[in-house]
Amino acid sequence: MGSRLRATLALLLLMAAFSPGCARVASLPAATPELPLEPWERTLAEQKGAPTERSASGSEPNALAKTAPSPSAKPAATSATKARTAPSAVLGGSACLTELAARGVPYERSEPVLGIATPIVVKGTIGNVRFYTLEKKPFVVDCRLALALSEIAPELRALGIAEARYSGAYVYRTSHPGRMSLHAYGLAIDLHEFKVNGEGLLVKKAFEKGRVCSSELPLLNQLACRVRERRLFHEQIGPDDNAAHHDHFHLGLRPLPEEVAADLPWPAAPPARRRSKPAPAHPGSLPEVVPNGSRNVSARARSAPAPRAR
Repeated sequence: MGSRLRATLALLLLMAAFSPGCARVASLPAATPELPLEPWERTLAEQKGAPTERSASGSEPNALAKTAPSPSAKPAATSATKARTAPSAVLGGSACLTELAARGVPYERSEPVLGIATPIVVKGTIGNVRFYTLEKKPFVVDCRLALALSEIAPELRALGIAEARYSGAYVYRTSHPGRMSLHAYGLAIDLHEFKVNGEGLLVKKAFEKGRVCSSELPLLNQLACRVRERRLFHEQIGPDDNAAHHDHFHLGLRPLPEEVAADLPWPAAPPARRRSKPAPAHPGSLPEVVPNGSRNVSARARSAPAPRAR
């Protein structure tokens, strides 16, 4: 019996050695490390009684991939009227408005918008780059996001990019259990397509995943590298990071200290979609929230009609 088993094993080994075999399958890449909630975010979530999510190890909820680490900071006191964040190189408030005007970016001041510290409506190009949506919605953002886009506009123009299509900028929502999206502060934008000499380059097709920054890269890979080198954005997420960003670049600024109101209402969960409901006109588009009140607006005031930009 033993000799028969040994003969069978030898035959199997011989067949394996001379068989064509299957192609070797590369192992899956390591998961992109994610970061826990920052102290100011944790405090804000606790004050709101927001839902949180813990990993199997019992750790805090994770942030999106490629979120820049913040400097060490003491947790904000729960009695604080504002949620504190780390400082940023991008100016805010009246200083931002003055600088934006000095750069020739056309804009209008907006009436108060829920979540946005310095709301504006961009009325033209930023650094000779046109940012637009297929739905032709008003470009409502915090002044700081417009200023940051004017900082990276020369990088777009240097690559021949004249237009950039986005699906969402200000959207009052969360991005993760216990974490307010930077879109809710008007400080983030999702870019899906860039036009060079009239030709549209889609992120989901023209960006090559897995490439490291070098001198020989596809144009959109070059753009991602150039923007990252600027170190302006707290969040820069794209197809290399997770499936949710397979078709766009997400760029987000960290709020400035004292610019996040502690009494902001927690966004309601979006209603479940019916299967019979037709698909949105553009893949990857986000539900836009109409500006409807100040950062400290009450629930009653939030039901009022949306204000017009002035």
